[in-house]
Amino acid sequence: MALKPLLNFEEAVRNEPQRGILFSLNDYLELVDYTGRIAKPDKRGCIPEHKPLILKRLGLTPDEWLTEATEFEVRYQDNRRAHLDRRRSAA
Repeated sequence: MALKPLLNFEEAVRNEPQRGILFSLNDYLELVDYTGRIAKPDKRGCIPEHKPLILKRLGLTPDEWLTEATEFEVRYQDNRRAHLDRRRSAA
């Protein structure tokens, strides 16, 4: 399955057509983190209350995460190629 890039964060609602996520990146990540914390403890993706917030755990700023999320294919394409080459040569 092909990866789809994350939509842009528009951060504000305007009186014009919008094509991005209507949150700031920080608000979006806080929402994801909050959702994981209110999930039942036995559910996949549950984040225990004692865990630090998501970006602190990752050691990333919101800007660093946005770069990672929007440039994922470009940044890791060489790693994927190397992995496929290793698999082919092992076959």
